[in-house]
Amino acid sequence: MKSDNEYYENEDSDRGGFTTGLLVGAVVGAAIALLFAPKSGEQTRQQLKDLADQQKDNLKNEWERTKDKVATAVDNVREKADLAAQHAESTVDSYAEKAMDKVIQVADGAKSTVDKFRSFNDNLGQHTQI
Repeated sequence: MKSDNEYYENEDSDRGGFTTGLLVGAVVGAAIALLFAPKSGEQTRQQLKDLADQQKDNLKNEWERTKDKVATAVDNVREKADLAAQHAESTVDSYAEKAMDKVIQVADGAKSTVDKFRSFNDNLGQHTQI
């Protein structure tokens, strides 16, 4: 099953291909229509120039929209990476703190055992001196 991000990424890329095909088809269709229209050469050239300028503007606009989408996607990835890094750091800190608590607990237990052994040894030494 696709995640939401994969679904939208594929949908966006399909739209981009469709939009590009639509623009190319419009230019080709308009150029053919102009070439077969009964107008003077100067009028036809002006119409072709106007059409080319219009399509250039359309492509610039599409380029800007695409750049904005990419910038948004990069920002989203960056934000998710930062959140993942913060979570990882928090998890590592938590485990380090738990490990340190265990080390202190074991050290305290070992010290207590050593103290008991010394006390036992001291008591044993006092009884053997009699």
